[in-house]
Amino acid sequence: MNIITFSASKGGVGKTTLSFNYGSWLASKGYKVILVDTDYQANLSSTFNIFTNENTLFNVFTDGNVEIRKINDNLSILPGAPTLDKLEVILQSKINREFLMMMWMQDHADMFEEFDFMIVDTHPEFGTLTKNMIAISDHVLVPLEPSEYGFTQSKNQYDIRMDEFKKEAVDLKTRTSLIDAKVHYIASRVKHNTASSHAFEESIKTIPGFIANIPEREVFNTSTLEKKPIFELNHQNTQSNINLFNTIETQFNNILKATQEENS
Repeated sequence: MNIITFSASKGGVGKTTLSFNYGSWLASKGYKVILVDTDYQANLSSTFNIFTNENTLFNVFTDGNVEIRKINDNLSILPGAPTLDKLEVILQSKINREFLMMMWMQDHADMFEEFDFMIVDTHPEFGTLTKNMIAISDHVLVPLEPSEYGFTQSKNQYDIRMDEFKKEAVDLKTRTSLIDAKVHYIASRVKHNTASSHAFEESIKTIPGFIANIPEREVFNTSTLEKKPIFELNHQNTQSNINLFNTIETQFNNILKATQEENS
């Protein structure tokens, strides 16, 4: 199973929207996908009309029952809950607190045998819960938005925190890091045909690990409001819409290719 976590040091960069749409896109291609909602707001779960505090991800860390909800033949979700915001305090007293998800998955490997991909949506910070998800990940996708401070400052902050985590999480015998996730960067919410967006696109292309450019379009807001992946929305077959969906298809394929190449 290829585990991909969407992570960012700030909110509002399209993380949940990308998790929802990319995971749904993979499922539409025939892959078996499980989504994992670790955001305290549980927006990814609510997109599937799941509103519950029972049998959620929270119970992974409190030795309770956990239920994976099936959305369709190829798509499932391990839902989050508002109670996740309590975990940061609860986990501080736990031994190996940043590897509890890893150990739980090892103990419940049969629950994940059918899946090709796990797509994780995280809370916009670098706390213990997010570290748990990074620890299990093969890939971390970091959306960066096209503003001067949003781009450079967010990337630098994230790189620093990731480097610190890698240095902290070390196997004492081998002295090698237990964190081996490959970090990739995605240009997110890129506006159409503006000078600033063009400058951003040219700049981010020079970053090692840059793999995709996701445009800012109303269709993503509609997707969230209607609780449907963008490719399932009813739109007029105008040339503009055709071009947009072709662009998104290409960028999602770029993400798939980059994450598969690293795992091959």
